[in-house]
Amino acid sequence: RRGLGSSLLRSPQKLHKLVKGLVDGSNIPVTVKIRLGCEAVNCLETVKAVREAGAAAITIHGRTAQQGYSSNADWDLIKQAVQETKDGGYGHISIIGNGDILTYYEARRRMEETGVDSVMVGRGALCKPWIFKEFNDNATWMPDTKERVEVYRTLACYMKDHFGDDLMGRKRSWNFLPWHLEFLSRYKPYPEEEFAAKSVEKPLIQNRLLLPDESSSPPIEILLA
Repeated sequence: RRGLGSSLLRSPQKLHKLVKGLVDGSNIPVTVKIRLGCEAVNCLETVKAVREAGAAAITIHGRTAQQGYSSNADWDLIKQAVQETKDGGYGHISIIGNGDILTYYEARRRMEETGVDSVMVGRGALCKPWIFKEFNDNATWMPDTKERVEVYRTLACYMKDHFGDDLMGRKRSWNFLPWHLEFLSRYKPYPEEEFAAKSVEKPLIQNRLLLPDESSSPPIEILLA
């Protein structure tokens, strides 16, 4: 409504002016995260405007604001932005890809295929916060029920430490905890040997998860789902 946020993507020239002002007035690197566009796709034009404004790094989410999560991220366009940035003499600017990363092997493949310097993880880290452990280990971690509960308890303890354990602190925690638990309930193990090929056909995070069978699943698994 105020022409900020993703609305800035409608006017790469305006975004260029804004970023340049930040770069000129700052003594620390300025990084920018964009989408492919607001409604229409104009990613390449926007990346050009931002890099010429002096951004130190650019993160590209492979969907428009209007698309939300209704379609798969367009990594082909991210790859094109990487190539144009290098060809234009801006190879020193890091390009970070974002969209539909749920496993370490999807991240690895996206980096190899597109040439991005890194990947950013959003929903994947909300569904399984241990995704960064998987990146470091280059292996899938499949926590059992007890280990998952321990992760959730750690999250609750972090909130207690941050917000406090008084009435107001607990109230603030409950503004966030159910939201996090909703994402955590989407967890499903995806070992590479079984799902690597399937992840090429369709991002794993876009899979529709089925609830466990109540007649055969342990009660704790039903509760966590």
